[in-house]
Amino acid sequence: MNTLNNMLAEIVADPTEETRWLVLADWLEEHDDVRRGELLRLHRMLLGTCCEPDAHPERKAWQARIVELIAAGVRPCVPQREVQLPGGVCMTLSFIPPGSFLMGGNASSDERPIRKVTLTHGFFMGVHPVTQAQWKAVVGTDPSYFKGANRPVEQVSWEACQEFCEKLTAELSGRGRVELPTEAEWEYACRAGTTTEYHFGDALNTDLANCDRSKSPTEENRKKPTDVGLFPRNGWGLFDVHGNVWEFCAGWCRSYPHSSPPDSPETEPSGRVLRGGSWYSLPEHCRAASRRNGGLQIHHISFGFRVCLRLD
Repeated sequence: MNTLNNMLAEIVADPTEETRWLVLADWLEEHDDVRRGELLRLHRMLLGTCCEPDAHPERKAWQARIVELIAAGVRPCVPQREVQLPGGVCMTLSFIPPGSFLMGGNASSDERPIRKVTLTHGFFMGVHPVTQAQWKAVVGTDPSYFKGANRPVEQVSWEACQEFCEKLTAELSGRGRVELPTEAEWEYACRAGTTTEYHFGDALNTDLANCDRSKSPTEENRKKPTDVGLFPRNGWGLFDVHGNVWEFCAGWCRSYPHSSPPDSPETEPSGRVLRGGSWYSLPEHCRAASRRNGGLQIHHISFGFRVCLRLD
């Protein structure tokens, strides 16, 4: 285990060195689970080709195999951090390395244009939306309508999310800075190298995400948030990036520029952007590229968030 932990720490220190990832895949195949090594190799191949998907028709088979492996219970091997919150509550975050991807979609005008975006810094992101237990451990209250310690916290405004991040940063005492992800970071982490509508493909059903399926007579329509982590994770080990609760991002909700957005949030005064859809949303609003506006002080039974931990 020490060997694995050392390799993961080296990846965080130098995530752009591809050899480190391949050495990790070799180690997994020899000492852990050969399927984890396969999953890691396939994920790296997706990430390396996601900006030119049409030039790599084999990507469809790679993605299908990743979905198959994760459905079979194979856990992605990525660096993770455990953050201890007051009261013995824990928060797990996955490392998202720097890289490039195609941001946006063609389903609506506010998702266009699709363009290449490069994130120059890696970051840790919560493996699922902030739960009610985590919120209560940091803030001391629980504003959620649908109670449940492992359900995502909801009915939180963007400003309240900022308060949570500031308090958790103070708890860390210089060991990192907690923030909301930028919109580019959120979509990059959600896609995990894929260019399909969802990280598992182009179709969604209730076995894959919690969303509004009232128009489908054959599928379960849950009509409320579910416990986090019940649906398949993506290649970086993130759960619930499609459905369950909309997730606030740091930036303002505005039309995309015709150039790559920066790594930092926008500064124009407008509503804040929400991503990922929710239990209250139709499947098309849970796509990786889908976005909506949320005011600074507006809270709703479908609004939540997940956090980033920055070590720089």
